Amino acid sequence: MKAVFFLFVLSILSTTPAFAADVSPSGENNTVHITELYSDIESFDVTLYSTQPEENLSLEVLLVSSERMRERTLDRQVLLLGSFPAGVEVTKVGFWSVSNPERGAYIAKARLLDGRQVVSEMEYNFAYGSSSAPKLQVNDLVPNSQGISVALSPKEASLFDIEYMLISGSDVVYSTKSEKLSLTSAPDVFSTPWGTLLENNKEYVGRVKIQTYSPQREFISSSERFTARDDAEITDIYEDETGASATVFGRSQVPFEGDLIFSVYGLAENSGDRTSGLIESVRTRVPVLLNNDDETVEVAWNKRLPEGVYRLEIELLGNDGDIIERRETIIESDLSTVSNVSQINNTDNRTVTPGENDKDGIPGFPSVAGIIGLILVSVFLRKTRR
Repeated sequence: MKAVFFLFVLSILSTTPAFAADVSPSGENNTVHITELYSDIESFDVTLYSTQPEENLSLEVLLVSSERMRERTLDRQVLLLGSFPAGVEVTKVGFWSVSNPERGAYIAKARLLDGRQVVSEMEYNFAYGSSSAPKLQVNDLVPNSQGISVALSPKEASLFDIEYMLISGSDVVYSTKSEKLSLTSAPDVFSTPWGTLLENNKEYVGRVKIQTYSPQREFISSSERFTARDDAEITDIYEDETGASATVFGRSQVPFEGDLIFSVYGLAENSGDRTSGLIESVRTRVPVLLNNDDETVEVAWNKRLPEGVYRLEIELLGNDGDIIERRETIIESDLSTVSNVSQINNTDNRTVTPGENDKDGIPGFPSVAGIIGLILVSVFLRKTRR
């Protein structure tokens, strides 16, 4: 008999949409009130609005099991609102702590308090574990330092809205909505970048709230925690005997304020050791980057690398000094040490170019050429006389 009664209750809940009811005292003329309340078994959100600034308000939200017409409080959350602005809707989000929830009927009760006085309240009824599946199903949710992505599969063709939320504590620090999206039969992924700056090494919650309209207004939500990290990658490098450059691409809404280290090593001869010795290392700052920004950083060696083959190592360091990426390549210089010499100074401080006579009177290249020319002319004249 109990099983029959339970199925009867579920059948009623599955055909009755979840709804929010304003139960504030009638006739009140409060400047601040609850405008919207939503909850499922994992989380809730409450939207508030005030016509004038308020101070020191608090929000109490209860999760109540209403199975078999008896109410039992399962969890209680109290959020301190602090200063409340005028003329702006403010949404607060909380997360229930309920282990092993049972299938059945639930009520979320929100009360806005000024001290101990209730200035506004609202209730939201919903069912958990009913046999009526929603039109859309969340297959996966991935928030990270760049943005948030959700994979959805449809039970039937649907039009819907998605609200993406970035949450810190109980505050919605960023939200955006995509409207009139559609799915017919195949699953798909929907994404958006965060439109605000994130703090490095700080924990956030990424949340999506999806609303369908037909045959009735219905919500589903999903949340995942993540820790924001600075991130970037090297997308292009250039190198020669005079210097090198690297293009760095930002991959996070945490401002990237890292460094690049360019290190040149000589290659060992006749050895498997490819790090014969450090010739030069240059460390330089990367301009501040955000997601999808890029900058090219250039460095010049103290002197041109002489003829030979070298190993170039480029390290990209993050905000905390950690190595995010390391790239290696080869520099091949054909710059001869002889051709690089433009002038040689003698002992008398007289500038002598290669090929001139030195102090011992050894003929340079022009004198030798003249002597050879005279010999060739003499031989030619002798042959002519014969």
